[in-house]
Amino acid sequence: MIKDKKHRQKLIARYLEADTTVQEEIMLAEYYRTHKADADESDIARLILLDYPKAEVLSDPERKRDIRQISLAITAIAACIALMVMFILPIGGDEFTVTEITENMNILMEMNDQDVESIVAEPKGSRIILTATLKDGSTTTFIMVRNRKDGTTRIVAQND
Repeated sequence: MIKDKKHRQKLIARYLEADTTVQEEIMLAEYYRTHKADADESDIARLILLDYPKAEVLSDPERKRDIRQISLAITAIAACIALMVMFILPIGGDEFTVTEITENMNILMEMNDQDVESIVAEPKGSRIILTATLKDGSTTTFIMVRNRKDGTTRIVAQND
């Protein structure tokens, strides 16, 4: 069937429209590998033979779906890495990391977990204002600061 020039021309037209299957592209490529192309087919024969390794991967809808899934997985992994970097690296300059803020909020919660309902962290320049809301509705404010000499963090209770 591939030896029939009219059939080949239909396949070529479909190939140029990216409407061929992998099997059809393999068939065209194998034909042009084993047969001399007619003068009016020589350019397309070269294109098919050059594109053949890619055609096998990119023309099959199943493989296209696999490539899209791999691409989505890579994007998801990159997003996870970006989030991890955000949690590990400082927010800016020598400011606190999200991890440091979270650890200090947990310390406050554990100090009096029976009375603390929630804690809110609010960045204020080089400090973090931690406001603990107690179960009775009252609030207590703490200031989180960094020791410039050794880089450690401290939580200081603020007098109301």
